[in-house]
Amino acid sequence: MKIVRINKGKVVNLPIRLVSAIIMVVITISLMDALPEPWSIFIAIALASFLPGIWFASYVIIINEEKKTIFDGIWTMGHKFGKPIKYESIEKIFINRVKTKQTMYSLSNRQNVVTDHEYRAYLKLDNGEKFYLLSHPLEETVEEKVTKIREKLGV
Repeated sequence: MKIVRINKGKVVNLPIRLVSAIIMVVITISLMDALPEPWSIFIAIALASFLPGIWFASYVIIINEEKKTIFDGIWTMGHKFGKPIKYESIEKIFINRVKTKQTMYSLSNRQNVVTDHEYRAYLKLDNGEKFYLLSHPLEETVEEKVTKIREKLGV
């Protein structure tokens, strides 16, 4: 059974994950004063059970070559959120060069526009459907990662 799993990044960014952990600690401390000890411990354990799900949630693509399905969704703590899609065959994996533009303003209201390029990798099926895989500003890094994916898939 050949299954290829590609991690596309975290669902929740780091500052929000840290804030959620701090909020959980603050709620637990405040519950210790407000409720009897057994109830505050029970509620603290219930709140703490959600923290790993938030912390480890990731966007993934899981390609099951035996069942011919592609799952593009969220994976957290062994649970998948999304639906697998049937496919006939993978046509290709390709890289696009995309021009990015960022506008920055200073305190004196001066505008500075920075343009750069980013390389994005996609997986294309025979029916024309595309799935985003990864992106990076360096072409060599994207090509290296795409080469590993191509070797695993045999494309």
